[in-house]
Amino acid sequence: MKRLVALTLSLVMLLALFTGCTKTETETTTTASGEGGETTAASGEGEYAGKTMRTDIIYGTGFDIVTFDPQDANDGYSGEAFNLIYSRLMHVDEEGVPVPDLCESYEQPSDTEYIFHLHEGVKFHNGDTMTADDVVFSLERARNNPKSAATMEGVDVIEAVDDLTVRLTTTEPFAPLLLNLGHTQTSILNKKYVEEAEAAGKSYGTDVEPVGTGVMKYKEYAPNDHFTAVRFDDYFKGATRTTSVTRRVIPEASSLTIALENGEIDYIDSLNSIDIDRIKENPDLKTVEMVSANIAYLGFNTTKEPFDDPLVRRALQYASNKEAIVEVLYEGYGIPCTSVFPTIGVAFNDELDMYTYDIDKAKELLTKAGHADGFSFEITVSSDIRSRAAQLLQQDFAQIGVTVDINQMEFGAMLDYLSGKNHEGWIMSWGGATNPNMTLTNNFHTESGGATGNRMWYSNPEVDRLIEEARAEMDADKRNDMYKEVQAILMEDSPWVPLLQQTYVAGMAAGTDGMIMYKTGSRYYHNMVVYE
Repeated sequence: MKRLVALTLSLVMLLALFTGCTKTETETTTTASGEGGETTAASGEGEYAGKTMRTDIIYGTGFDIVTFDPQDANDGYSGEAFNLIYSRLMHVDEEGVPVPDLCESYEQPSDTEYIFHLHEGVKFHNGDTMTADDVVFSLERARNNPKSAATMEGVDVIEAVDDLTVRLTTTEPFAPLLLNLGHTQTSILNKKYVEEAEAAGKSYGTDVEPVGTGVMKYKEYAPNDHFTAVRFDDYFKGATRTTSVTRRVIPEASSLTIALENGEIDYIDSLNSIDIDRIKENPDLKTVEMVSANIAYLGFNTTKEPFDDPLVRRALQYASNKEAIVEVLYEGYGIPCTSVFPTIGVAFNDELDMYTYDIDKAKELLTKAGHADGFSFEITVSSDIRSRAAQLLQQDFAQIGVTVDINQMEFGAMLDYLSGKNHEGWIMSWGGATNPNMTLTNNFHTESGGATGNRMWYSNPEVDRLIEEARAEMDADKRNDMYKEVQAILMEDSPWVPLLQQTYVAGMAAGTDGMIMYKTGSRYYHNMVVYE
């Protein structure tokens, strides 16, 4: 492969390139109004000496936001907006560790009780003061929505002790709770605002402007075009350098790169692989590489023939040339997957290289399953790169007599489609590296079938048992051993064909400073500036 980037090297590069957050202490700025589109007149230091600091940031992406309602979302693209608009009780840091956010501290009197002490005077974007009632309302809302219910799995009682204290009681010890409280689905909403909207017959996620306590506040949204948030000057941790962040949707990968080259956008999270060398050679731009925590996978609806037979699913594991997908589609910028967990997670099972590319073995398994002559099925995708991956699999599977039709849909429509039981196969990605319980519960637990995330409708009592026992195991080593056992079962059962972990190569303006990139996949734009 051309690129097998070591995680340690990636993190060193990030530290070298993105230490600008501390530099602001010595900068003198003329504060903008927070309405976006303005430039603060500040001279840079070091490599940016003499340059002007621009604080209105535009980044490009291939996919639109699905909703502004965090409790009604289970896609990462909406999560990008949530990270700007909302805050949560906890924040998951760059190492995947939950740390206090809206709570200034917490205590755990027992294995089943958590008490959170909230910051005083936290403001919502509409000027209302956040209280414990807002927290209780939001977490109850998460518990009652199928898409976010897994975050509150095991929680028995959510109660306000007083205006600044919240108590959560679980039915049994629940090790992932603090991680879950840092997930975007547990973002804190303004109870009064949401209830008034819903009483008027409006949907919070689509019909009214979202209101949170986050570092940025909503300004405007044009579907399939852009979303803009502007700095919230009353943010409880203090206003940041960035005055506005605009998320532009440019579906075609080459057009996205051209927009970066032309200066129409400042940043792309993941460059089109064939454009990387060109961006690296451009003196006005720079790149950063990082092994992604995302698992790109081919999933199967296990309620439909022939995918109800694990022999068929294993056959397609053997018939999938993952190395070719990495090389042909990603120019070598990636790692073929051997598990449903990414390599960077502490619970990753590194002993599962079970499926080498083997057409003869695939044919043998299909024959054993009664499909010696093959069969036909449909793979649903939502982007050009996923379509091309499906085309490569189409060629692979043709060698064992399996015919593939490719169905490309808009991402939001695809999510709705996959929530039912009419689909057959699909290609998507999952990025829950920091929270093994959520990865397993959302995607593979029987009770998560459909909208919650188990779009395979996969059910295995042993997997369910291990997931549930791991939640209650407070010893991290024992818990990780359970997670490794589950991974082995899932690779044997093969409801997914995990394809690859892409090595993300982010492209950005050469003067970019303060962009925060976590190895877990999270991106934070609220302290990003560009020196010009």
